[in-house]
Amino acid sequence: MNIRTRLLVLVLALWLPAVLGLSLLARFTYLKEITAAQEQVQHLSDTLVLAVEREVDKRAVMARTLAASFAVRDGDLQRFHQEAAQATRDGESWAFLVDRTLQLANTLRPYDPAAPVPRVPAAPFITGDPELFFTPRGPVLQKPVLALFAPESNVHPARYNIGVSFFPSTIQAVVDAVQLPEGSVAAVIDRDQIVIARSRNAEKWVGLQATGDLKRRAQAGQTGFAQSVTLDGVPSLTYLTKPNRFHTSVVIALPQAALTAAARRLTLQAFAVSGVLLAIGLGLAWYASRGISGPLLALRRSALQLGEEDVPPRLRTGLSEADEVSVALHEAGGRIREATRTLEQRVAEAVQQAQEAQSRLLTAQKHEALGRLTGGIAHDFNNLLQTISTAHHVLDRVVAEGPQRRVLDAAMRATSKAADLIRQMQAFGRSPPLHARPVRLDDVVLKSQELTSKAVGERIELSASIAPDLPALFVDPTQLELALLNLVFNARDAMPDGGKVLIEGRLARSDETASLGEGSFVCLEVTDNGPGMDADTLGKAFEPYFTTKPIGSGSGIGLSQVLAFARQSGGQARLRSSLGSGTCASLYLPTSDLAVDTADQAPASQPLSRTLRILMVEDDLLVATVVKPALEALGHHVTLCKTADDAVLALSADQPFDVLFTDVVMPGTMTGIDLVDWCGVHRPTLPSVVASGYTTQRASRPLQVLRKPYGVSELLNALEQAIKHASDRTGKQAA
Repeated sequence: MNIRTRLLVLVLALWLPAVLGLSLLARFTYLKEITAAQEQVQHLSDTLVLAVEREVDKRAVMARTLAASFAVRDGDLQRFHQEAAQATRDGESWAFLVDRTLQLANTLRPYDPAAPVPRVPAAPFITGDPELFFTPRGPVLQKPVLALFAPESNVHPARYNIGVSFFPSTIQAVVDAVQLPEGSVAAVIDRDQIVIARSRNAEKWVGLQATGDLKRRAQAGQTGFAQSVTLDGVPSLTYLTKPNRFHTSVVIALPQAALTAAARRLTLQAFAVSGVLLAIGLGLAWYASRGISGPLLALRRSALQLGEEDVPPRLRTGLSEADEVSVALHEAGGRIREATRTLEQRVAEAVQQAQEAQSRLLTAQKHEALGRLTGGIAHDFNNLLQTISTAHHVLDRVVAEGPQRRVLDAAMRATSKAADLIRQMQAFGRSPPLHARPVRLDDVVLKSQELTSKAVGERIELSASIAPDLPALFVDPTQLELALLNLVFNARDAMPDGGKVLIEGRLARSDETASLGEGSFVCLEVTDNGPGMDADTLGKAFEPYFTTKPIGSGSGIGLSQVLAFARQSGGQARLRSSLGSGTCASLYLPTSDLAVDTADQAPASQPLSRTLRILMVEDDLLVATVVKPALEALGHHVTLCKTADDAVLALSADQPFDVLFTDVVMPGTMTGIDLVDWCGVHRPTLPSVVASGYTTQRASRPLQVLRKPYGVSELLNALEQAIKHASDRTGKQAA
């Protein structure tokens, strides 16, 4: 066999596996692209169906709220019309009320009890969970509308349905906001397979019913991918989601033409590359066959490779001598490469170890310096605070009740907070022990209300959302309060022109605490709608003494204290933020199965055996958003008024209440004490509880005073005592 033939056989032997490999690669790439497209479509579908559910749920919340209105319960439809018009004043939705045959009120037109409108015959009358209904012609606007129906609350059987209507364009906007794959089409259908939004030609197809396999699959409850034909006749691979809580589903169709185009493209690429490889191989074989010095040239190339510290291949030239030399060159190259790799690895490891040692040394030196600095500062400040605290205790014996008492109390609390801050500064140099015990999160939020509300000022709206029935936290309550104050103050400083700060408490999800070990955790979050942080600032936010505030406006230890407290408590602290979207600080803290220590609270009474109707008068948003949900979670009915004037209107309307709970100082023409005196004349049997840090005003009737700051358990005890005293007083008068 001559050299030319051998080279030709070699080229073919190399080319055929390459062709096979390219074919397999093209097939694998095609399947991968198909899988990626399906995953993208499935992700988009699931995201879109959740977005639609959230949009509809806004109307469901509004409908359930209106369904719980006292006006509906009392049959006062004109008052319901006024409340509904106020709730839907944004113009995106409108509300109405229907019975089983007629539409009795609609915020789109003035209330007229003499001119009810017949309701849509196909619309359901709901007695259970809220439901979404589509009609191509609404009874008032004569246009396609969506309506969310909810039954009248606490009345069985329900007499009315309360509906919140909106245009399909609201759902259409959600669909239009999704970036779909090229050529694909998305649609939202209801339980009757009616199209209520579509990404293409929406004005043509909205209101029509899906057909063919898609309709059959939706009716049978089948989800996932299947072959089908779209409404405009395009064969597609269609993904159908599971219906959400409002029985709406999302359909995304990926055209078959796009999938087959990818297969053709990959096949042509594989053939093109195979042809190029064959042409190159034949050209090389023809070139090498021109001489008889192929083996020698191959050995020369091997020697050059060895000189470049590369491992030359083992040659099979047909000449035994050349093959033996090739083997020797290959083995030498392998030994040289291995030695070079070992040397490089050891050098890299040595450099890395030196860098790590230097970093640890610098960190240790920094912490040592911080420890010495904070220790010295803490020593001097503690001496000053001791003098200030002693002076406060001396004044405490001689200052009587009045405005001066409130100033003194605030100064004493501020002194205590300053001592807590000094202890946190010492934590950077050492790890002081925490005094953990079971505490209630809503109690901590309420007891820090005076400091937080005054610190954020009037430009910032401070509110809270504490989930009911949260388990007790097992933490140091003083350090928890300090951490909460630090987070609120940071949120305040991020919004010098005003904004909103929300304190949230909820059970942490398992995926959030997977790295924290076993046990349950509560997530405490402080969220603001400020300017947010960029990635570089977010990465440094927890570093001690790092701050973006001007000199003199912040020390940079607040978030470091929060992180140290969370980790020492067995939890974690995290930040989420981006420019333009605000900041959310999350604390994950362990819970406790032990009862909350009530040794420092008023003696507890036996729990109430009935549900209370409480009239709560409180203008502070933070207090209202904590106390009202906490009382409602215990089964009580709470009516909230922001001023005593509003409370007088509610009481004058003869609404039934079991107890009055009011703050003292509030906007309006009356104080809380004035309201209690008014009740002494007009509602003399109504028990009263007054919450105040101080008061010099006297009421004309006995009242229960709850000192601020207070906890939820203390409030319940005060309410019970007030009701008991009022009952005893009424019994004596009857006797």
